[in-house]
Amino acid sequence: MSKASPQTVRHALDRASVGIVITDPTQDDNPIVYVNQGFVSLTEYSREYAMGRNCRFLQGENTDERDIERIHEGLAARREFDVRILNYKADGTPFRNQVLISPVEDENGSLTAFFAVQRAVADEPDGEEEETGGGSRPEHSTPSVVMLRELQHRVKNHLAMVVSLIRLHATRELTQESFNALAHRVEALALLYDAMLAPGDEDDTETVAAGAYLSRVANVVGSISGRPDVRMKIDCQSVRLSVNAAGRLGLLLTELLTNTFEHAFEGRGEGLVTVRFQRLDSGTARLIVEDNGIGLPEGSDWPYASASIPEQQGRAEEEGGSLDTTSAGGNSGLGGSIVLGLTKVLGATLDVRSGPEGTRIAIDLDEDGVPS
Repeated sequence: MSKASPQTVRHALDRASVGIVITDPTQDDNPIVYVNQGFVSLTEYSREYAMGRNCRFLQGENTDERDIERIHEGLAARREFDVRILNYKADGTPFRNQVLISPVEDENGSLTAFFAVQRAVADEPDGEEEETGGGSRPEHSTPSVVMLRELQHRVKNHLAMVVSLIRLHATRELTQESFNALAHRVEALALLYDAMLAPGDEDDTETVAAGAYLSRVANVVGSISGRPDVRMKIDCQSVRLSVNAAGRLGLLLTELLTNTFEHAFEGRGEGLVTVRFQRLDSGTARLIVEDNGIGLPEGSDWPYASASIPEQQGRAEEEGGSLDTTSAGGNSGLGGSIVLGLTKVLGATLDVRSGPEGTRIAIDLDEDGVPS
């Protein structure tokens, strides 16, 4: 098994080539309410600078007006669209930005946000612009764009939940622990996009290298956990899963690790977290998160006693003061609710064993969800 060194963690973050931006069209000028680390790396603008601004600050003197108009039209029509637009980094360096924008609706069909995936691509060849005849700009249908569109559809249900929390954050003060958990969820999505776009996978839009993806999720969550004294060992086998299964396992791993780093080592100066992912002889895929921490509180039935996600959102909207989506203060945290929901959707089995020497959580995904 390999230990997640600081160099490995830094590399995992630096490789995050996919930027994620979430804007709130219910506010004046559709401001940014969230950007991930990939956006910061791509544009060199800080998260603090971007928050509260419209995305137009990325445009510059040579940005094509036709591309700007396509963005205006797509947003006004509230439809999914993509555009390759010339943007500028914070130091003035131009780059070609491939942007895929999707509307996000709540359970009532009301528009709550726009979710954009961004990545730097090679500039368009000479002559491609003229082929349009100066008219409307075509959408790009390269294999990578097709995969991005497909993935957008697959994660929309999860997006709606994440966006609702981000919008609450935009209007209320959020505890640092809750913001960290929220960041983990968005970064797990960004890493899934990265995994789909990995070199050599252009012809496979149905599966993803789940072991490599889960390893990167574990490294990134560990890197922003605020617990450098807690070591991590990762042993994830090379197993391909469907995009749906891999994405949901990644989100499950995010929740399990977030909870572990938050609670498992209270009052301790150091600890060890082990992440294992393997295919068993039966064909089942098993994900294990294990720690040598203090164990769950006596009498705890986590995560089985957690409220549903709608109940958690209702509580967050009704409470006053700082918004805390964790299990602080004896409340049932959102993480437990997400773990239960994702396990059910996957048709997986969840086994939680805890004692004074630590906690072991195993998730078995039936062979029906594991492609050969």
